Amino acid sequence: MKNLVELDLADKRVGIRVDLNVPIDNGTILNSERLSAALPSILHILKHTDNLCIITHLGRPKEGNYDEQFSIKPIVEWFKKRLNRDIQLCTDFKSLPGSLCFIENIRFFDGESKNSDILADEIAKSFDIYVMDAFATAHRKSASTYGAIKKSTLACAGILFQNEVENISSALVEGSSLSSIVGGSKVSTKLEVISNLLNKSEKVLVGGGIANTFLKAAGNEIGRSLCEDDMLGIANQMLGTGKIVLPRKVMVADSTSDESVEVVSFDSVPQNKMILDIEFNEEVFSKNASEIILWNGPLGIFEIDAFSKGTDSLVSYLSKSNSKVIAGGGETIFAITKFSSIDKFDYVSTAGGAFLEFLGGRELPSIQALN
Repeated sequence: MKNLVELDLADKRVGIRVDLNVPIDNGTILNSERLSAALPSILHILKHTDNLCIITHLGRPKEGNYDEQFSIKPIVEWFKKRLNRDIQLCTDFKSLPGSLCFIENIRFFDGESKNSDILADEIAKSFDIYVMDAFATAHRKSASTYGAIKKSTLACAGILFQNEVENISSALVEGSSLSSIVGGSKVSTKLEVISNLLNKSEKVLVGGGIANTFLKAAGNEIGRSLCEDDMLGIANQMLGTGKIVLPRKVMVADSTSDESVEVVSFDSVPQNKMILDIEFNEEVFSKNASEIILWNGPLGIFEIDAFSKGTDSLVSYLSKSNSKVIAGGGETIFAITKFSSIDKFDYVSTAGGAFLEFLGGRELPSIQALN
């Protein structure tokens, strides 16, 4: 996989696919983290050439049609201010100006999601070098994230993309000392992730609704807690590896609106109660600490203060850990920013679905194309 920083960009026409899919309300960008994350590659390219076209998607518009609510105009304005320069917004690849510009929301173009050969050709032929820096879309076989890479004369990974691949891969490499933490509501949505991490990790701590299913599979009463009964057999097989770490104490209540929370032992959950958070057991990780800790998913309903203690304690522990900590996923980032800050972690992935699929051991289409 070629790397952007290794290439000669002088006098080249460069296209870069980034992920600037950010929340926008009435033209106001609510969170600019993804925009800032794209800057290193963009600034590197602009040191060598002004002939740069930036490509991104925004939301889920009906393909083939312009829809003002999904226009990237607010994003272009953000970059104009940040870079302190004029930037043109183009609506097709035939009229690129040969200077810094954006192409309108790539999902306005017919054939993007279906990886149309026509659109992929049009993108590829518009540039001498095509840079893929949208790791968060690497699991999608779209025209701009797969077809254009395959058809380009020269394609490479951007700085963010390279960092994502290298950091996540470092945790999954054979022989590394790894402990994993997987939270969230359902085993079914993270089955491949847990299965792959069990092969790579010394231990896997489970939290959230996922922990409920494992607790029940282990023969414990979980009351009215969220549970996937159809996953109990698989959960039981995973428990057989001896690597699954179950919570020792859990927080129970009558409902998510009940503030009278009780802390009980994992094997003493009342039949009329729900498990809505778990107590993070620091000793599990501080004793025989692994070289790397990988985290995805909250331990409880952390958005509600009464059920945020487990996730809060986990974030506090990880932010001070001597282990290399790699975290990722939308809810995980939200939890980090609520209880701490991203700069206290060794690496936080900006990707969601791509991060999970990579953790699950799948080869992502964009990586396949770049290789």
